[in-house]
Amino acid sequence: MSAINYETKQLIRDIVTDSLRNSSISPSFSKGKDDDGKESNDKAKESSGPQIEKELFEARVVLLSTPVDAKLAHAVNSKLLALERYNDKDPIYLFINSPGGEVHSGFAIFDCARFVRPPIVTVVTGLAASMGSIITLCAKPQNRFAFPNSKILVHQPSISGMAGSVSDIEIHAKDLLETKNRIIDLYVKECGRSPDEVKKALDRDNWMSAEQAVKWGHISKIVEHRDDLKF
Repeated sequence: MSAINYETKQLIRDIVTDSLRNSSISPSFSKGKDDDGKESNDKAKESSGPQIEKELFEARVVLLSTPVDAKLAHAVNSKLLALERYNDKDPIYLFINSPGGEVHSGFAIFDCARFVRPPIVTVVTGLAASMGSIITLCAKPQNRFAFPNSKILVHQPSISGMAGSVSDIEIHAKDLLETKNRIIDLYVKECGRSPDEVKKALDRDNWMSAEQAVKWGHISKIVEHRDDLKF
């Protein structure tokens, strides 16, 4: 095996330790999976009928209110593309209340929001944690908002279990480090912070109130009324 640096060795050690408890690979960027996630998703479905979906579509509102996974990415991106085809000029509003989740699914939403022609407006309505906080950044700085009692959590990607040969673990470790560096670069660019500031902020769980998120450059304004979102 080729020589690897100290940071990669430490990450490999964490992966090997974690693999004793898990047998599947599931890189994530979340505070943690809710054991009641399935039940929460079922309840969300119950509160969303065809008429509500029609009203939200006409209002150009997309709700992102579950853990981030491939199913959510499919649903959100389908709506973004449909709204663009229906009207590619007016803003699309992403209301975010998510504990985070899978890195790749989160970036799928982030990239699609950047891809479509209509301007994107993000509004944190409760919690934008981990990958949820990344998705918030898909809007231009002036189009990022939060409700008064919302919270934002930023931290580095976490490992959900990995198994295999040492060589395979080394490959995955390097990929995770690349993902971490890509996330750091994104926060630097979008929040106007230095690399050292971002590294320090992501080193451990970093909770921010709406006011703190404004100061940090994550959002531009706290909104309390519908008129605050008029363009």
